[in-house]
Amino acid sequence: MVPGGEDLSERMAADPRLPLISATGSTRMGRRVAQVVAARLGRTLLELGGNNGIIVTADADLDLAVRAIVFGAVGTAGQRCTSIRRILVDRRIAADLIARLIAAYKQVRVGDPMNPGTLMGPLIRPEAVERMMEALKRIASEGGEIVCGGRALGGNFVEPTLVRSRADKPMVNEEIFAPLAHIIKFDSLDEAIAIHNAVP
Repeated sequence: MVPGGEDLSERMAADPRLPLISATGSTRMGRRVAQVVAARLGRTLLELGGNNGIIVTADADLDLAVRAIVFGAVGTAGQRCTSIRRILVDRRIAADLIARLIAAYKQVRVGDPMNPGTLMGPLIRPEAVERMMEALKRIASEGGEIVCGGRALGGNFVEPTLVRSRADKPMVNEEIFAPLAHIIKFDSLDEAIAIHNAVP
């Protein structure tokens, strides 16, 4: 749904014959759907942008953690609202986990999703690639550092990307909808839970 646009989704949201509108997408889209449906006193079920985190404690099984992170952050090229966007890792094991993740990410085959050897397909459109590349510039301007990946590969293909970030930086709060995950170190489980819950 394009805010201000007159597309099919806009007409559906405004149609009083549809008592409930369920929509999945960005927070921006959700605000527009909510406004249009509320104007006619309809109901909405909105599944909007996410910034899901995974907490990796010092006693974690790192082989299992790496598999979960790669699947959650790279599966569907990071284009799920439930994709892992933040990897919160105990500072004591961060170097080990990061080394394992880099090794795993370097094995991800990017390409035609119909090819059985491909692990990650394309982003949905060229604008998604541009958004990811712009996000990486903004992350760098906030002091973030690319650990692995970060390149556009032509067409709608990108490298899955890991960045070192700090929890208090604005880009950590934004859903990019691409295979981009922030690595954030913590010192205690309470701190990790607070970081996890601090995004809007």
